[in-house]
Amino acid sequence: MIDDWFWLLLPIAAASGWWLARYGVPEDREEREPSLDRYLEGVRHLLDDRTDDALQAFIEMVEVDHETFETHVILGRLFRRRGEVDRAIRIHQNLVARPTLPAAQRAQALCELGEDFLLAGVLDRAEAVFRELADSPHQAVAALEGLRQVYETQREWERAIEVGDRLKEHGVAHEHQRIAHYHCELAQIALDKGDWESARARAEQAEGLVPGLSRALLIQSEIAARKGEIREAIGFGRDAVARTPQLAPLLVPRIERLHQELPGENRLGQLEELLDDLARNRGITMARIALMRLYRRTGRLDAALMELGSILAQRPVPTSGLLEAVRWMKILPAVQQYSTEFAAFEKALADQLGSQHLYQCVNCGYQGRAHVWQCPSCRRWDTLRGLDFDIDQTTEAAEEALIREGSPRS
Repeated sequence: MIDDWFWLLLPIAAASGWWLARYGVPEDREEREPSLDRYLEGVRHLLDDRTDDALQAFIEMVEVDHETFETHVILGRLFRRRGEVDRAIRIHQNLVARPTLPAAQRAQALCELGEDFLLAGVLDRAEAVFRELADSPHQAVAALEGLRQVYETQREWERAIEVGDRLKEHGVAHEHQRIAHYHCELAQIALDKGDWESARARAEQAEGLVPGLSRALLIQSEIAARKGEIREAIGFGRDAVARTPQLAPLLVPRIERLHQELPGENRLGQLEELLDDLARNRGITMARIALMRLYRRTGRLDAALMELGSILAQRPVPTSGLLEAVRWMKILPAVQQYSTEFAAFEKALADQLGSQHLYQCVNCGYQGRAHVWQCPSCRRWDTLRGLDFDIDQTTEAAEEALIREGSPRS
């Protein structure tokens, strides 16, 4: 336990060194500053693993000398980072309660207290603290950022937009992107309620803030699809994947499904044209895999094998590409006697594909199978990107429909 607390002694040791340099240590112990005795007593408590007594000693130091303020702030932060939020709250509440603290120090202590409440999940108290500081000349930006996190957690997007607008006035970078996603959240809520016009208005506001925002394009694609405007829906989806190719695992399967809803007999030809453009002109591997499967389903095996060769030539090779190679090889006459082994290999690759992460946050490295617009780890917006291009989300019924409707083309 002593080892765990050793690193906590660093700011205290620094403060004690400063104190000694400033005041010195009289030879007569009775004449020594009582505050120094209290500090040394706190250090002894830490060494004896009496953390509560040590904490009380350091807190009481504030009553004696406000020049120890920064040391207590740092100590509270260390407790908070270790997950000991109750102790952090005690330290920061004690600081805030000191009537003689300068305004700047009180604002700093109050902001630290808000962070404590936020981490503890006491959102109403965190909100109250940050609101008190929102107009402070000392901690306004930090307080507004705390309020933004409160409203994001509570999914109060209108209030989050208001706070974002105020942060933009303070010159905070990238705030327009966050606000755009708040509008997209409201657009999705409206879409789920069937209010297409409100959803479209919100999506357009988001795109006005961030032109070409893939999420806004995807929402407009969904609106068009629900209204039966399939070609417009495909167009928005195509623009979205062209804008952010790394979202291909999310967008390409949607484009494929939309083409199945197109009227007319040439829908597979139109799908092929779009996938070919995305694969060759945009360099999207996911589209190349989809194109290869389309060739196979419509009987053009030579073209499909050429696409498969291009996929396997990539480094690193997508797991879904390896799986397709095994599926091809197991039907070759020369390997029929090894059908059991190839079936086992196919299952192993399929299991790996089904369990591996598909998305990774480009900011903090968080990985997950499902795509979300806000990273659960670092809370940044629109930072998840595809790791591997898997289109096995296509249902069996959809595959059978493609096979029935397709025919070999010269």
